[in-house]
Amino acid sequence: MLLITGESGVGKTRLAFEALRAATGMTTLLGAAYEQEGQSPYQPFIEAFDRALAEQRRPLDENPITHFKRLGSGDLEQEHWALFNAVATFLSGLSQPAPVALLIDDLHAADEASLRLFHYLARQMRSAPVALLATYRLDAAADVTTPFGALLNALYRERLSETLTLTPLPEDVVARILAQALGGDVTPELAQAVFEITEGNPFFVKEIAHTLLKRGQVEEHAGVWRLKPDADVHVSSGLSGLLRERVKRLGPQVETALMAAAVLGREFSFDVLRRVAALPDGALLDALDAALAGYLLEETENHYRFHHALTRQALYSALSRVRRAHLHARAAEAIEAAYTLRPGGLTPHIEALAYHYDLSDRRDRALDYLIQAGEKAASVYAFEVAVSYFERALALMDALGLADTPRAVAYFEQALARAPRPHAPAQRRGDCAHYRRGYCRCRGTSARGAGRSGRARGHRRVCGRALQPGATTLA
Repeated sequence: MLLITGESGVGKTRLAFEALRAATGMTTLLGAAYEQEGQSPYQPFIEAFDRALAEQRRPLDENPITHFKRLGSGDLEQEHWALFNAVATFLSGLSQPAPVALLIDDLHAADEASLRLFHYLARQMRSAPVALLATYRLDAAADVTTPFGALLNALYRERLSETLTLTPLPEDVVARILAQALGGDVTPELAQAVFEITEGNPFFVKEIAHTLLKRGQVEEHAGVWRLKPDADVHVSSGLSGLLRERVKRLGPQVETALMAAAVLGREFSFDVLRRVAALPDGALLDALDAALAGYLLEETENHYRFHHALTRQALYSALSRVRRAHLHARAAEAIEAAYTLRPGGLTPHIEALAYHYDLSDRRDRALDYLIQAGEKAASVYAFEVAVSYFERALALMDALGLADTPRAVAYFEQALARAPRPHAPAQRRGDCAHYRRGYCRCRGTSARGAGRSGRARGHRRVCGRALQPGATTLA
């Protein structure tokens, strides 16, 4: 297994993609985790497997996670490990005709269940023709108390991984990147000025080159690019300021469209964006075309995607708190409008709805989605993720002034203490009762708080059965 790390913009993803491209004769799989977005448990793996199945013209119901065939044992932990084993078996099967390379981009942003699955595969695939690759941001490894920090420590302790740390580029390499971006050699003075500002970050170098051209601060003389005599290359606002300035230069409609897209996430659909951006379809399409031409966006098979996560982060952070909350509410409403009547309904988007409403000025509408997201995580045995969603629901109940929250919190503290730890062996059956008790308490409290007393009584009856001695399932 190879882990590629470094600071944002240093070229981790580009290097990993080039490695996959050079892996001739191998079956390559790619999945990515996205920061600050509502994702389903195991989303990077689901994405990678769905893409691989589609490329091989195989039915998507062969995905070992989304179409996991339960054992029917009634034991939550046994089913959980059976799901992990199904994933390992799936990868082993893919590797029979040719070796497999699986890349998880931005692993540090993955949910805790995905981290546990990654560790499991690292152990199980050691003797199989399956190569695991992952990228992660260097600063994410600093806190060893986080699930991701614990994973890195476990991989190192068990000697399961090699780590390649990418460092900033030296000045002579910065000069070569500038020459490529500007279309000719550059003077040592220009290379030095850009190197001092960017500290050798290649993404920053390219953005500086683009900015210098647009501002007219460089000129070509005898085939060599140089700074104009009166040019000031000082950048007071850093990379984020440069990225926002670049978007602003494309016009107000492009800025409006991309600000709305930044709220939706790193990847987004036109159908949802058109309901959020408040632009006519023709104007929105023109704005997206301009962003594509300016290499701010790229097209995926069905969606648009920010070319670099830093662009999305720069635009999102520039939004005021009030506007951000307003756009999150519009995003959630747009998802509901776009997908309610489609096959599958809102189920694939529950996590995104919980995420957007929880950050919106309509937080009351997040409660049911948070609970549904927890139930959905529990259905694929992602108990850490489920507990996290239920805790967020409890915190929201408290913020909304719903009754009985303190006792629900007490149950959840027990559930959290007993939830399966990352990288630990299967827990005792009795541990599942603590999880179930917290879940049921949350369900009953939310139903009563919303005035659904009949529904609350129903939940209590189900929970009573689930908590009987010997019960090992949620209901």
